[in-house]
Parts: sequence; structure tokens; C-alpha cells
Amino acid sequence: MNTSTSTNLSGKSFLCFGLILIAIGISRYIPIDHPGLFNFSPTLAIFLIAGAYLKGKYAFIFPISGIIITDLTLNPNYGVNLLEPFMVITIGSYFLIFFFGKKVGNQSSMPRVLGAGIASAIFFHLTTCSFAWMVNPAYMKSLYGWIQSILLGEPGYAPSYLFLRNSVLSTALFSVLFAYAAKYISSKQKSTQVSVRNKEILEAN
Repeated sequence: MNTSTSTNLSGKSFLCFGLILIAIGISRYIPIDHPGLFNFSPTLAIFLIAGAYLKGKYAFIFPISGIIITDLTLNPNYGVNLLEPFMVITIGSYFLIFFFGKKVGNQSSMPRVLGAGIASAIFFHLTTCSFAWMVNPAYMKSLYGWIQSILLGEPGYAPSYLFLRNSVLSTALFSVLFAYAAKYISSKQKSTQVSVRNKEILEAN
């Protein structure tokens, strides 16, 4: 009999949590009507916590499905093609954050989850801004141009540090909320399993 007390999600809980993640991905549409909330999104937290709590070789399918679908439908709203080279960088970053979540694990304290969320947001910002610096002719190919891409962004647009601020705040917030939700779902599942085992023991006696 397996008496492990590790916090995992499987079966119905796995499906429930996976559907929650996909549904939350829809919230990425909010900034279209509220530009001040650009990058205030649960996306990075979804991958971080999914990596930590969803088990199985197909676990990545849940969050990436929601992200790809919303990316394909969101891009036309921003005047870009359905498939862009930038998507390769973002999806690659999601993969890395997902596996970072696996390293963080499902037994982490909330302060550690909070720190992991902040680190994920900073990593994503540096990665995507660095790619923009390399391919966008608006940036000088120098240290100054790289710093500009990270802090100020392309002239004529909102400064990059605002995107970073929103990303850090939202990822930290949603990471903690999702971790609490995952632990709650897991505890309910374990409670049900214990009740079933106790009932089986009583019936056997």
C-alpha cells in the first residue's frame, strides 16, 4: 500500500486542475480592453505551478494547449500573423518555467513559491526582451540597446519596465493562489482516499 504524503494531483483532480488552468488562460484577453494591464496575466504562474503539481508525461499538454489556442487567436488583435518566430521563444520559455516548477516541487513553502514566481517573471522578461533586442532594428546592437530593450522598450510604446512590473506582480500573486488551490484539491483527494480505505477495513472486519 502506498502511504506517501507527497502532494500530487492525479485522476479527477488532475483533470479538474488542468481544466482550471486552461480556463484561466482565457483571462489573457483582458488586456485588449484594458491596456494598463498588459502582462498582468496568470500565464507564467500556470506553467510554474503545473510543473510543480501536475504529474505524468502529458502534464505539459494542459497549460500549453490553453496558451497556444489563445496565442493563435490573440495575435490578429495585435496586427501580427498567427504564427510568429517570437512564439518559438515564448513557448520555449514556458517549457523552461514548467521544468523549473518541477525543480521547485510540490512540497515548497509559500515564500518559496512566491520567490519562484518572481524569478520566473524576471527570466521570461529578460529572455523575450533579449530576443527582441537581437531581431528588432529599432535597438542598437550594443549593451545600451540591450538595456533599453529591458527597461524602456521600443520608442513610441509603453516602457518595458511596466510590463516587467505587471508580470512580476501577477506571476507572484497567481503562483501563490494556484499553489493553495493545488494543495487544497490534493488534501480533499487524500481525505477521500483515507475514508474509502477505512470503510474497506471496516467492511473486511
